[in-house]
Amino acid sequence: MRGRAGTGKAGCSNMDVMGTRERNAGWLAALAVMGALLAGGRAWGFLDTGTLLTNAASATYMAGSQGTSVTYSATAKILIANPAIYIWKDNTPTYVGTAGGVVRFTICFSNGGANSAFNMLIFDHLPPNTGVLGCGAADYQGYAMGTTLQGMYGNSINGPWTNFTPPGTCPPQTAAIWLRWQVGMMGIGTTGCVSFNATISP
Repeated sequence: MRGRAGTGKAGCSNMDVMGTRERNAGWLAALAVMGALLAGGRAWGFLDTGTLLTNAASATYMAGSQGTSVTYSATAKILIANPAIYIWKDNTPTYVGTAGGVVRFTICFSNGGANSAFNMLIFDHLPPNTGVLGCGAADYQGYAMGTTLQGMYGNSINGPWTNFTPPGTCPPQTAAIWLRWQVGMMGIGTTGCVSFNATISP
């Protein structure tokens, strides 16, 4: 499942959106795709946090000269604890009157759930006539608490993807380019943001 920012919180399978929230999005669409591997292993179908699963095993055997049948049962309980990823987006200013104007886009994300999320991917599609202005300190900033944040760009959401590492390397100033960030791990209560300037072409 893929979801656009502002679709609300949703249950999901592996590599799915956990939840999104949008704030003053303007005309830039952002996507978040999360591959969540819980501490106990891979979770193919997420259940609500707080769900209690019970696993029961039984054994039946014959005992004594009378051939008495004996049954013994044992149970184990598992409490579900999921990550819950939220993403929101701002732009300043909210309108640009002429070509050559500059807009500052900020995409932030957080984990408000009860477990860590791993290998989260955030997608951002720049609209036509819009390109990343630059990757110097004044034009590009990004962080993710306690983990790695790798930027990439491509001509399609399906890639291929090229890594960029500001300020040394930067996405080309190409219209309608796709941007992607990979977050290594989102611990409980952690946040991150990416902020960059985009220029409007004539």
